[in-house]
Formats: sequence, structure tokens, C-alpha cells
Amino acid sequence: MAHNLTIRSNGFIEFAATGNRNAVWHGLGSYVTQEELNDIETARKVTGMDWEVFTSPVIYQSGLEQKVDTSRQVLFRSDNHEVLSVMSKDYKIVQPGEVLEFFRDLVALHGLNLSAAGTLFGGKKYWATAELGNKAEIVDGDSIGAYLLLTTSADGTLATTAKVTSIRTVCNNTLQFALSDSGKVLKCNHSKTFDPRKFKIDLGLIDEGWDNFITNLKGLASQKVQEDDVNAFFRKVVGIEGNEMTPGEERQMLGLKYFYNNGAGKDFAQGTKWNMLNAVTEMFTHGTSRTDASHRFNNSEFGKFASKKTQAYNLLTA
Repeated sequence: MAHNLTIRSNGFIEFAATGNRNAVWHGLGSYVTQEELNDIETARKVTGMDWEVFTSPVIYQSGLEQKVDTSRQVLFRSDNHEVLSVMSKDYKIVQPGEVLEFFRDLVALHGLNLSAAGTLFGGKKYWATAELGNKAEIVDGDSIGAYLLLTTSADGTLATTAKVTSIRTVCNNTLQFALSDSGKVLKCNHSKTFDPRKFKIDLGLIDEGWDNFITNLKGLASQKVQEDDVNAFFRKVVGIEGNEMTPGEERQMLGLKYFYNNGAGKDFAQGTKWNMLNAVTEMFTHGTSRTDASHRFNNSEFGKFASKKTQAYNLLTA
């Protein structure tokens, strides 16, 4: 099974995190100290984000003649010269180092701690996360913490995006929550120049959003449900209409029911809406062994599975 963390020709993996080595992407990547990751210059080296995106005109052969397409540009890595994408000449690049640099003031002035950073798919996507320090127990022994994630792409598949996610301690499930009533994420499309000074998140909004989020989750933990409620909810999340299910829908239903009955931390939340939500977040954060960890991370944080988790949260708290 291929892991899509970027692995260099010398075997170095472009990913590093603090914490237990076994928790670092199932043994892949590097374990580093908090001091190493918080130092931006050191972080660039240990995460492998110490290269830049270079550009070149698109040159192609037409018969015996070489021609240049001035409307397009090739984006490639400065270290190994591997092509990342072919994009419009107007595509605005955000460098890997800029993603880490975004956190410099947040670490130095606001006490945030970088927790992980790295690249995917040969360097086409790169990201960093920082622990915000917000923590809460939903019920006794069942706690979650808040993390700030910044990510971008060099192939047009993802705008430069900052969002806040919660991570459940017992299982590392992730769930995005709103910064405030006014919005959930900050985005800068690659048609515009990324300006981190205008992109900084108001930490006061995070605190406001966190308080609302925790109130909602504690409310879910206090609400008991019946089996029919659970089945009806999972059908909505999967998107099943009518009595017939496709094979894919059936697999998702079976997975959700499994995590509802057997998921990590189920004893904290048995028979409640909190357990229903945790089944969804575990399913769409960790999934099954059918996909590798990097694909799961990509889908869970940036793709369709992130939307599934948000949909579930909204349905339960509506």
C-alpha cells in the first residue's frame, strides 16, 4: 500500500510531529521536540519543507520547431526539479516556507505550539498545524483540544486555507468548528497573492467559537437516542434515499454502525447523540485499512470527508 507522504530518493519523509513516535503517521516521518518544531528555521529542515516552488515557461515541440506557451507555467521543485503542475501564468504560489512562517508570530507572541507539518503527493500539498491550548471535557474522562491548520497546494487542487479543528484525545478524531457565527474558514484563492498579515486569525474569535462548540457537544452528550434514531441519522449522513442501497452506501452504513457500537471511547457516550457524532468523525477521520494514512488525512481534512463530518455536526445541533 503506497503512502502519499512525500518520500525523497534518499528515504527522507517530508513530515514531522511532536508526541509519541508511534503516533507519527503509524511510524512514518520524524519525531521531534517541541522546541525544534517551534523554531521555524529548524522546522523547515525536519519537516522537509526547506525547498521552494520554481517556475518555467511551457516549451513544447511542434514538428521541428520549439514553441512557448506564454499563458501557462510549469511549477517544479527547486531541489529535485520534479514537476508539481502546469498552471496558468496568473497562478499565485504560496511557498512551503510561507506555511510555516505563518505561525511564527502565533508561536512567539501567543504561545501556540506547532504540532505537525509536512507535504503530500510529492510536494503538491503542504500544511502545518498548531495546538491552540483550548481544551475541554465533554463528559468525565472524554476530552478534546483545538488545533489551527493552515494548508495550500502547488497544483490548484486547494486554496490556501486556515481552519480550526477539534481533536478527541481518546481516538484523534477531528471535527472542524466555526471561528464564530460569521464564518468557519479563511481562504485565499491562488488568483490572489497570499498576505499572511491579512490572514491572521483573531484568537478572540476562536475562543468565542470554541465556547459555542463545547456547549453544543455537551448538549449532544446529554441527549439519549434509540436505535431507530441512530439508523435514520446515519442514512442522512450517507445520503441514502429510498429502501435500496448501493454497495458503497451499504459499506458506509456498516462502518458507521460498527464505530457506533465499537468505536474508541464509546463507553463515555453510549446511547447518546455524542456517540452518534463520534461514529461519524471516526469513520471519516480514520476510515478503514482500504486506504493509506495520507489519503485518509487528505480526504478527512481537505476533501469530501471533512464535509461529511460538518454535515453530521450540523444535523445533530440544528
